[in-house]
Amino acid sequence: MAKKKVRIEYDTCTACELCYDRVPEVFKDKGDGIADVVRYDIEEDEETKWMYVPEDLESEVEEVADECPSGSIIVEEED
Repeated sequence: MAKKKVRIEYDTCTACELCYDRVPEVFKDKGDGIADVVRYDIEEDEETKWMYVPEDLESEVEEVADECPSGSIIVEEED
């Protein structure tokens, strides 16, 4: 089974707080209202930092990504 990973598009995040209010195990406030993931498992560059989604939280993370008003939550399956 492929692992899911998640990241935030910082430039488009509107700081609505939806993600870190609903799934604080995965999302946090960077300190300026903009969302981030709670840890970085993969760092591609300064703006592209992924966290592996815990298996028991996959459906919650997918739901929050679908509901994100700015579409800033990116969820992908790892190759």
